[in-house]
Amino acid sequence: MPPARRGRPPGSTSSNSTSNNPRGAQSTLAFGRSNKITKPSIPAPASKKAVKPHAQQGQHEQRVKEITHLVVDGEEERSAHEEEEKEEEEVVNGRREAAATRQGGGEDEDEEAEGKARKVSEAAVKRYWRAKEGERKAPRVHQQHLSLHEKILRHFDLSSQYGPCVGIPRVRRWKRAQGLGLQPPIEVLAVLVKEREEGEGGVGKERAFMDGLLGGSSVVG
Repeated sequence: MPPARRGRPPGSTSSNSTSNNPRGAQSTLAFGRSNKITKPSIPAPASKKAVKPHAQQGQHEQRVKEITHLVVDGEEERSAHEEEEKEEEEVVNGRREAAATRQGGGEDEDEEAEGKARKVSEAAVKRYWRAKEGERKAPRVHQQHLSLHEKILRHFDLSSQYGPCVGIPRVRRWKRAQGLGLQPPIEVLAVLVKEREEGEGGVGKERAFMDGLLGGSSVVG
């Protein structure tokens, strides 16, 4: 059972009550405007500003400029690449022409060198070998059965300053060293030319002795 409401004492008044309220009715409260409670509200999002026509035109022009620059840069890069390829091709063609010229001139030089070698006498070849033997501190061993020409050719094979002797004929090796300015002995070419012309040469004389030991195969010619 709910408790009984306390009655207002007789003769008491309230500023918040009205004279029209019947006796025993619940009093009402009056709130001022400053005490008014409202629900929180979210501000409405600002509407997007409409892009002006002249702004759109400026953006379009800027985009066109960017695309134009890209196209121009691509064309310049392509042109530069084509010029580089053209220069490389010219360099290669120039090298080929120079090689052909050297080859044509090399044949004349080879004939001239062989002509000088034919003029070398056997006495000059012997003097050359005696000078080589005089540079040694001890006599050579295991070569007593070799001829003078074979000794000279084997010494030339082992002379590394003229390049490798394996896989290349002796005459070609001599001419290559001559073309490189290494000044190989003319007596060596004289021995090769003399044995070739006298029929004592052949593959055996053209091929280096070390080439035969290592099982190499040099191309004669």
